[in-house]
Amino acid sequence: MQLGKLQEVLPQLQALGVHVAAVSADDLEGAKIMIERQHLTFPILSDPDGVMLKSWSRWDFGNGVGLAGTFILDRDFKPVFFEDDGERFYKRPRIDRVVDVARTLAR
Repeated sequence: MQLGKLQEVLPQLQALGVHVAAVSADDLEGAKIMIERQHLTFPILSDPDGVMLKSWSRWDFGNGVGLAGTFILDRDFKPVFFEDDGERFYKRPRIDRVVDVARTLAR
C-alpha cells in the first residue's frame, strides 16, 4: 500500500522540507486502525462525509465513496502533481516518482 511506502521514504521527504498527510474517507476509528496497522507517523485526515474529497473532485457521488488520488502541493498549496488512480484504488504512482517530484520543489 502506498501509505506504507510513503512511511518508508518519509525521512527523505522530510529532509527535502516536504510534509506528508493523507485523507481517508474512513471514519476516525478506521483512520486510527490504518495508522496502527501500518505504523504511520504522518497525519491521516478522516473525511467520512467527503468534504475535502468532494472539493478536490475525488468523490463518487453515485456510490457515496471517496476516490483514490495522489496530489503533491507546492508551498502555496497549489497542485504540482496529480495522478488519478481511477476506479482501481490499489493503483498508485511509483513512490520514486513521488520523491522525484518532491525533489523539484526543494530547489
